[in-house]
Amino acid sequence: MKVIILDSVTSTSDYLLRFVGDGENVAVFAKKQTGGRGTKGRSFVSDEGGVYVSVLKYYPNLTADRAYSIVSETAVAVVKTLSAFGVKAQIKWPNDIFVDGKKICGILTENRLENGRVLYSIIGIGINVNNDLAAEIADIATSAYRVLGKRLDLESVYATLIYNLEHPDTAEGLYEKYSCVIGKNILVIYPDGSERSAIAQGILPDGRLKLADGEILSSAEIKINLE
Repeated sequence: MKVIILDSVTSTSDYLLRFVGDGENVAVFAKKQTGGRGTKGRSFVSDEGGVYVSVLKYYPNLTADRAYSIVSETAVAVVKTLSAFGVKAQIKWPNDIFVDGKKICGILTENRLENGRVLYSIIGIGINVNNDLAAEIADIATSAYRVLGKRLDLESVYATLIYNLEHPDTAEGLYEKYSCVIGKNILVIYPDGSERSAIAQGILPDGRLKLADGEILSSAEIKINLE
């Protein structure tokens, strides 16, 4: 995999677009982003000290019905990377990484499909490592620095993350094993804004979340009820 490290960029995902079509897997890290993107069009704060990377990855044999494996393998890779530095993390369905109930990483995937197959995916990953967090999000977000009380060498984190992305752990049930929502009382927020409480029962092979009452979620925002 080709690795590029930039001091600053508007968005690593936008920068990565220049390599689409070359057929080579590429990872672009930036020490800072000025226009980072999160899910649902939200902006993503990317101050210095975090790990911000977008990966262009080609999938010669991945069918569209298995595209969710990109998210699950990426999430597991992030969990294993954080674990290598002493940070015990878990996956909050579908694509966030949490530590002690607070978000430490977000993942955004954009897939290009062709003839029922995934041609390539652009995978955006933002991990709070050494970066300072704004006071207004201190109760919902955390960083490796806050967990460990020390700063990490970012290039070591880069190298470990790339290794885990290039050597995905495909063990069955691993994504579910690292989940922080299974068996928990959750608040489901549907795309239309309606809400309800439910118990998360399990994650299906295609990445959908099964609730204890039988409902299966393919797209929704969830929050873990702490009461």
